[in-house]
Amino acid sequence: MKIIILILLIITIGAVFSGCLETKEAEPAFVNQATINTLGWEQSGDVQKDSLTQQVGDMDIVINTAIVSYYDKALLDDINNQFGDHLGMSVSSTNPQDQNMFSSQFLTKRLALPGGISIPESVLLGTVDNLIQEMAQENGIKNFNESGEETVIISTGSKVKARSYEGYIEGDSDQNTRLKVRGIIASWTGDGTTTIVIGVIPAQDIIYGTRTQTDSPAESTIEIDEDKEYQEILTLIKNVE
Repeated sequence: MKIIILILLIITIGAVFSGCLETKEAEPAFVNQATINTLGWEQSGDVQKDSLTQQVGDMDIVINTAIVSYYDKALLDDINNQFGDHLGMSVSSTNPQDQNMFSSQFLTKRLALPGGISIPESVLLGTVDNLIQEMAQENGIKNFNESGEETVIISTGSKVKARSYEGYIEGDSDQNTRLKVRGIIASWTGDGTTTIVIGVIPAQDIIYGTRTQTDSPAESTIEIDEDKEYQEILTLIKNVE
């Protein structure tokens, strides 16, 4: 809430000096389609557009947003094949719940503020931190803490910092397992808009308890290449348009 209030204050001050409170439409931040095709990813659902209106004094301040979501279909198909081979089960590439649980995710969010005002970096970092913690809570990710960062060159030629987070998701109670997950987040401003991107990947193999034909306990391992998924997220960030 403090971050939202600070953003509104910055917008109000900026609007007073610029004399303009009009907010342009937030254009979706798509990933280059050739990159999506090469990596085997797909867009998940339609673009989500929204407008947030806040009254500050006698002024109505509008913040427009556009969100695009993607998932790693190639990984989901691979996991599906492994489930079939080891467990005689399948996961659905069209089911959003299976996409979230068994595949890597990538989301872009573009914000347009009144008069093309940019969010200062310190405020933007606070906004991003709030966003990623909300996302972790919504997806049941626990102990989601920052673990490192690296520099990425995006499509405009600018350098941005991609910060990594690590946490875990608890499996079914009868399995008593924890699945390590990793998040990568970056943000930048340009052309009067702010862009935030978030990637989340499964960061370890999935181990399931099974039974043999003689009803003895056994384990089946669904293999996941963490480094490959991480590098793909960085590639997606580099190719956001």
